Amino acid sequence: MDSVRYAIVDGAVVEDLLDFLSEYNPPHSCLYSEPLQPELVKLAPYLLEVTADVENWLNSCTRPWGIYLTTKVTMRILRQHLRKFLQVLLPDETKPVIFRFYDPRNIWDFINVLSDWEKHLFLKNILKIETTYRHGQELLLDELHGIYPPDSRKKQSSKLMVITKAQYLQLEKVFERRYIEDLAGIMNSDAGAVERFSIDWAGKLFSYLRELGITDRRSIDEIAKLFSRDNIHHLSEIPTRYKAILEGTMSPGHYRTDLLLLDVYGEIPVWKRSGLSWG
Repeated sequence: MDSVRYAIVDGAVVEDLLDFLSEYNPPHSCLYSEPLQPELVKLAPYLLEVTADVENWLNSCTRPWGIYLTTKVTMRILRQHLRKFLQVLLPDETKPVIFRFYDPRNIWDFINVLSDWEKHLFLKNILKIETTYRHGQELLLDELHGIYPPDSRKKQSSKLMVITKAQYLQLEKVFERRYIEDLAGIMNSDAGAVERFSIDWAGKLFSYLRELGITDRRSIDEIAKLFSRDNIHHLSEIPTRYKAILEGTMSPGHYRTDLLLLDVYGEIPVWKRSGLSWG
């Protein structure tokens, strides 16, 4: 069989995915098992054969839509393999979590923490993996797969991928660094900002909020936007009223954040997720 190029497209990111599939109907299959709950149909990842229409459409997409894979196996076999990695088991957890391995913002960092053997198992039958989001990147896999005998994959001990504690800590550091960079970008995107916000300040704000038990992305994003609006560039510049709400109770972090937002805005702003995570 000749090699075929496929794309995994994230329905949670590409809002017009289903419209495109309906209009052009390229060979495609949802990675989630069917029947799907109605609310998941638009949010699911889909495996598409890269026809000319698909390639043209994805070339015009500026969002982190997903990844390209080249293989000589059928779509059915590829889908069956990829489905194994829609969930992973994290350290100290008994239940698996959803894993969006097809997110181009995360895939290379994930691959980098894997051993050659784990890469061989994860990318079984895949000749090349590519991403085009921001800076294009690709990895050829013939040499890697050639290290291991064809039947070596039978030695895989578990169908569910397990992330070790060391790997998780590596990924956590990478994601934290990238999130802090994103946080500085969020603060600098505020049209009302008089002075640019540094990554160093974003890191200090992140650490401050984490020490207060405010760790969810929505809360941190919204507090950063508020501080940007008020041109706060140092912990010493945080208004006493803000500190009293953020530091003054033992309530959950997200609850204290909402109290602050309600106090300042009179309502809780609608938050649109745009970040890094497992699921």
